[in-house]
Amino acid sequence: MEVLVHFVFELIKISILGSIYASLVLVTFILIGRKYPDSWFSKVSRKKLRLWFLSGLTISIGLFFYMFTYWGNHGLGDGPQIPIGNGEIISNTDWVENCYLLDGNDGHGNGIDIAKFLVSDNKLCAKFDGETFYNYKNEYFILDLTTKKMKEFETEIEYNQFAKTNNLPLSSQLQSFSDNYSDHWHGWRFVLLP
Repeated sequence: MEVLVHFVFELIKISILGSIYASLVLVTFILIGRKYPDSWFSKVSRKKLRLWFLSGLTISIGLFFYMFTYWGNHGLGDGPQIPIGNGEIISNTDWVENCYLLDGNDGHGNGIDIAKFLVSDNKLCAKFDGETFYNYKNEYFILDLTTKKMKEFETEIEYNQFAKTNNLPLSSQLQSFSDNYSDHWHGWRFVLLP
């Protein structure tokens, strides 16, 4: 049910954004048409309603498809997710505290459960969440998103020493999934995109 409600909300938001962007296209065409009366822009802007409708429809379709791309898919309803780069996704179920690296592998073919994380300098710095399904022998890890190589740290002290040396976030700077989600999807993305 949550997915359906969120999907309907996104469709309404896409139609509103499409109308706003279509209005901006119409104004732009009119202004260019006035400056260059013999141009293609002037001819097209004479049929204002048609220009507004077609550009709004095209933009809305584009925004709809963007919503399902890697960079636009933030999950529907109770399955929020954050693209963190290089094809990797941090996902969550029902907005619980822990999250997981969707394509990560814990050595048993399972995703990696994460308690807190932060992406910095194309590296995922995270604390394992050993309180869920799996007990990890180490406490922290850093995944290089480019090379897909993971470095694990047995203790917080070990992790913080490595983080200081390599100018990465300390354990106290790691954030929960909801804080990372808010940082990534709010602001200009929330206002300008579906």
